[in-house]
Amino acid sequence: MVRCLVTMFWSAILMQFGWMQAVQAGAAANKITPSKPMYLAGHAPNRLSAGGVHDDLWARALVVQVDQERLAIVVCDLIGLLRDDVQKIRQRVRTVPPSRVMVLCTHGHSAPDMIGLWGPTPLQSGRDAEYVNFVIDTAARTIDEAAQALQPATIGFAKTKVEGVAYNHRIREILDTEATVMQLRSKADGKAIATLMNFACHPLVLDNDQITADFCHWYYRVVESRVGGVALFANGALGGPIWALPSADSTAPQGRDWARAERYGTALAQAALDALANAVFTDTIRLEHLETTYSVKLENEGFQLALAAGVIPAGASLRGDALTTESHLIRLGNAIFFTIPGEAMANVGILLKQLLAPYGDPVFLLGLANDELGYIMSEADYYLEIYEEERATSVSPAIGAAMVQSLREMLKRLAPRERPASTPK
Repeated sequence: MVRCLVTMFWSAILMQFGWMQAVQAGAAANKITPSKPMYLAGHAPNRLSAGGVHDDLWARALVVQVDQERLAIVVCDLIGLLRDDVQKIRQRVRTVPPSRVMVLCTHGHSAPDMIGLWGPTPLQSGRDAEYVNFVIDTAARTIDEAAQALQPATIGFAKTKVEGVAYNHRIREILDTEATVMQLRSKADGKAIATLMNFACHPLVLDNDQITADFCHWYYRVVESRVGGVALFANGALGGPIWALPSADSTAPQGRDWARAERYGTALAQAALDALANAVFTDTIRLEHLETTYSVKLENEGFQLALAAGVIPAGASLRGDALTTESHLIRLGNAIFFTIPGEAMANVGILLKQLLAPYGDPVFLLGLANDELGYIMSEADYYLEIYEEERATSVSPAIGAAMVQSLREMLKRLAPRERPASTPK
């Protein structure tokens, strides 16, 4: 009886303080390639995928369980998903609590229009309702399949620098070349369950009439061929805009430089695997999760007109001149994750990393997470002439400050990470 009481006491202490618990992981992937021509998002309106499919688009999911707590990350090869569509995915997931489901997009520009802005005319939406519902169903099902595949696992983190892939199209000096990587391995045989890489770069090497995941396709293929499991690519603070570096000596037709897309995807995969070679893996971690919602006024007149005309669908999160979005703060072991509901500018991303660094290492900035609000800028940058194009696809000058404030408020509830004791010289 005394032994039982002691066990219960220590179990309560462990739960109260969130000490290390055993980790499980599962992963799954399903195709979300459209079966008919679709309007493509991201470059210009009225682009039909008349050239067919070059490579498949995917929903790729990872579920992590620590003790009895679960977290799901699903990444879709799409330009972005509106929060109201994300909520529908969460409602259809049966195995993970809705608030623990993170829905990300790679921000690919050769995938169907999920927002509505790239249809045949400014007053006609590019969204295909049947396809949108297919994506929602598939993303939810993929998460459930990942949860059903849960097994005892080890987890490791790494970070590295990746040069020669991305550049800042506006101000080249403002660029974060850091990539962070998380891998989960089967505790039974040591094989990879999932490998998630976080790096900031628009997947827009390609711009033609074919469906493709762009350089992400080759990242998936190389990682999975070398270590197995499911590869996920989580884009970061890719505003700036942070584009794929042009190739000065390429002779490929405009928008059809497949060799460059393959080169960049392969380089990212190699960088991730090289970094993981020195990672320390553990089978016990701590999971901490905080979330917040915040609202700003929709001040972009173009978006207001598109919303009024039904080009962009209205919903609980986007109605009239008001919008509501969300951010999450997650700590897995020593690593820390922050979700960005759109495309944070590079300097905003650097600020976010500075704020997060005392609380976790490495830092993952998950862009296009649970919403797509366009460029997320500081108010000072919003009115600069150099950012006229970015301003045209940003919901409000207030969104950047609101997001940063949401992080500051959540950090008040999180203890700084424990740093290794310094060695006396």
